[in-house]
Amino acid sequence: MIEPRRPRKDAVANHERLLATAFDLLGSRNADVSVNELAAAAGVGAGTAYRHFPDHDALVRALYDRAAEEFTAGLRMPPETESAWERFAGLVESVVLLLADLPGLRAVMRLMYEVEPEYAPTQVMAAPFADLVAAAKAEGEMREDLKLGDITLTMFALGSFVGHPQGVERDALRRAILIALDGMRATSTRHELPEAPMTMDEFHAFTHRRNAPPQD
Repeated sequence: MIEPRRPRKDAVANHERLLATAFDLLGSRNADVSVNELAAAAGVGAGTAYRHFPDHDALVRALYDRAAEEFTAGLRMPPETESAWERFAGLVESVVLLLADLPGLRAVMRLMYEVEPEYAPTQVMAAPFADLVAAAKAEGEMREDLKLGDITLTMFALGSFVGHPQGVERDALRRAILIALDGMRATSTRHELPEAPMTMDEFHAFTHRRNAPPQD
């Protein structure tokens, strides 16, 4: 039996460079990118780029699949020993921070919807998430009138603000997550908020700057 030939190391490296460059472009401007433009930005020939992505739709699908992989791999699942509410709160924080660290995701989602609206590989996470929400409500910790759409909208609103929050920006985002979670609770219990670390000058810079580069 003949084994399939493995891609050459330089081909793998070019593929990864093209995907990383495309995410950088989309994250910095929240707009579309062509295969030709991507090749120029990545410093490879157009022919090389088209061998990896024969057309624009193939590029969009590859970006969406990679984003879904990174999102799933980076998701922090709280331990089962915690209460449903504690697991829910930990999951919300993990999702918001992941969204913030993938600033090109919103553009990729929009482009994928234009290419193939029904394509949604991450939908497999919807049922377990709904079960967790139901369990938190059964505990009496979560508002009964809270809908899944309310939760996902809140997570995307917080996580899609500015890409790659750093330092005091990340601390301020975590504080905002706790405030949002308190609004979802059915009980009078509230999180103890950490000290607000962001000055108004820092907030001004945070809300006006472009997405920061990712940190290693």
